[in-house]
Amino acid sequence: MLDFDVSSGRIWDTGSLLEFADRPSAYGLTVRLADGTTRRETLVGRVVDHRGDETVVTGRFEESGVVLTQRLVRRDDGIDETVSLANAGGSPVAFDDIGIGWSTSLASRGDWRLVAIPFRVQLDVSTHDYSGADLVAGDYHNAVYSDPTRVDVRLTEDTRLRSEAWHWSRGDRGLVVIKYNNRDIELSVAAPFVHEAEPALRFGGCASALYGEPSRGHRLAAGDEFTFGCTSYRLTDGTVEHAYRLYRDSVDARGHGFPADYDPPVTWNELYDVGWFHSAEDDLARNYTRANLLREAGKARDVGCELLYLDPGWEVAEGTSLWDEDRLGTTDSFAKVLRDEYELELGFRTVLRCYRDHWPPEYSVLREGEARRPVVWNERQYFWELCLCNPRFRALKLDRLSAIVRRDVRFLMVDEMDWRGPCVDEEHEHAVPSTASDHVDAVYAMCRELRRRHPQLLIECHDPVWPWSTAIYVPTYYGQGFGGEGSYHENWGFEYMWDCIHDLKSGKALALYYYKLGSNVPLYLHITMAADNDECLFFWWAASTVRHLGIGGKHGHPTVNPRDLPAFDPEARYAAYRASMAVYLALKPYFVRGTFHGLGERTHLHTLPGVSGGVLVVFNLDDSPAVVRVPVPVELLGLSGEPRVAGATAELVAGELLVAVRLAGNAPAVVAIGDAAEAVAATDLPQARRG
Repeated sequence: MLDFDVSSGRIWDTGSLLEFADRPSAYGLTVRLADGTTRRETLVGRVVDHRGDETVVTGRFEESGVVLTQRLVRRDDGIDETVSLANAGGSPVAFDDIGIGWSTSLASRGDWRLVAIPFRVQLDVSTHDYSGADLVAGDYHNAVYSDPTRVDVRLTEDTRLRSEAWHWSRGDRGLVVIKYNNRDIELSVAAPFVHEAEPALRFGGCASALYGEPSRGHRLAAGDEFTFGCTSYRLTDGTVEHAYRLYRDSVDARGHGFPADYDPPVTWNELYDVGWFHSAEDDLARNYTRANLLREAGKARDVGCELLYLDPGWEVAEGTSLWDEDRLGTTDSFAKVLRDEYELELGFRTVLRCYRDHWPPEYSVLREGEARRPVVWNERQYFWELCLCNPRFRALKLDRLSAIVRRDVRFLMVDEMDWRGPCVDEEHEHAVPSTASDHVDAVYAMCRELRRRHPQLLIECHDPVWPWSTAIYVPTYYGQGFGGEGSYHENWGFEYMWDCIHDLKSGKALALYYYKLGSNVPLYLHITMAADNDECLFFWWAASTVRHLGIGGKHGHPTVNPRDLPAFDPEARYAAYRASMAVYLALKPYFVRGTFHGLGERTHLHTLPGVSGGVLVVFNLDDSPAVVRVPVPVELLGLSGEPRVAGATAELVAGELLVAVRLAGNAPAVVAIGDAAEAVAATDLPQARRG
């Protein structure tokens, strides 16, 4: 059981008596004054009131007049905490920094471990798994997205770490610290600091991170109050897997995840073979034609895909949201051909920035002290930034997209809507300057309205602030949901769509494993077989870690292939993918709706509720062949006796199914157990192909 004492600042496990916090809590604000200077304030007049299972702490930051209320509630499974700040003064108050939380000494905790959830491995391959000694030495950092063409916005997270949740543990006992806020962008902060020459760590509570998030909590008008998101504290058995499972369950319980009938269509992305021409009219006229797209539809149908996805090229120019009827015919006629002749649904990508001077200038972002002008992306590309926070522009964008979607489009990717800095146009009906949070709300409002108009539409939305390869900005659950409250359905699979084997071998794509271990919010990712290998190694990595899968690239196109792409036989690679797709489709419910059990970074188990057995996917990421032996706990499989196993040898021993599989170098194996073995009886499992 978990308990706490506010007076001493202690949080401890009553069974083992292990203390997770052991020194007075920190209550600090940095207040920005009218003259631009700042002042650091600490809490005074603290009062502790015990009300049954609830403890309420109140106090005041004297000079600014800000009043704090901290509520701590004992639950059967742990402790929940909320913090509120109220401006009791007569003038607005702004905070440059907020730092409120529990504190623990690090002097004797060198062997403790602090692990980020759900990104122990970040998108940039950095590992966020720190010992107490690492924290004392300053050997830690946040992953940050940067782009030299963006406005430089100040991060408010010096010397502190941020994550959706943290696991703070020693040995076989641990504490998972979960921050949840679906109203404002807020993360859980773990901040090493030094107090009176002693190293310490502050965690829980509330604190500034990113570009001053949560932004609404940093500005309080006279009489206003802001309540930060709930922080939940739960005991673990000390393992990362248990901590991740607790986090996943907590997010599920709040309505983020997937419904029982979730069945996303496997997509074929034409980009990989047709190419990317960056709105060049002549190149599009030669390459991005109806005939070429229907040729891609033939590949999609043949390999077993269920939807043709259109990446850049379907528009008159990227960002116009105008279907190019001169090249492609009408949307209705194109969708009808796909449906009637290829048995495929239709999906496409939309972006915010526009790669042609198309929209009226008053819809563009206005920077302070600058004229409206295009952004130079590289020597060949430039684009105009549009302000989605402007409701007039957003309404026009929505109407254009809605006219294309109608009843014929099943899937929409919301891409390249990343926030590139504040807009100061007072005619746009948004706060001046606009914030990253304002922009996120605008993107999600657009998605939510599209869902309302078109209930059949499945929407994947890239992170609206940091969308690509190094880190994301918005919590993975924020705004997501399949019910009436959700804005979008799926997150993006972090750009592992180009040079996938390198991403996997380098360790970057381990982020997909940890994401799925800690979240049931679906990811969508498409990959090119041209950059995979003949063993379909990354196909199966994506199939195992991503709930919504897309493929393409029988030959690969020079405009999108990775540099130094190894030579391969397209027909042989395509045949291998077709065989893998047959297995995948037979087992699809396990991958898209199943429970994911991480038995190890290279050993994944998928099970279905109420179904005996499961699907085990094993990866050899080394160049040499290997025999891998995996003990699978019987309770995870729901077995009552010796099961049928396809793709490996196995035996029941002392409550475990011992699976042995022989793997070639850089190869996967798919092992079907119990009912899953029946589902794949007529297919050719990857490991079985090699004997």
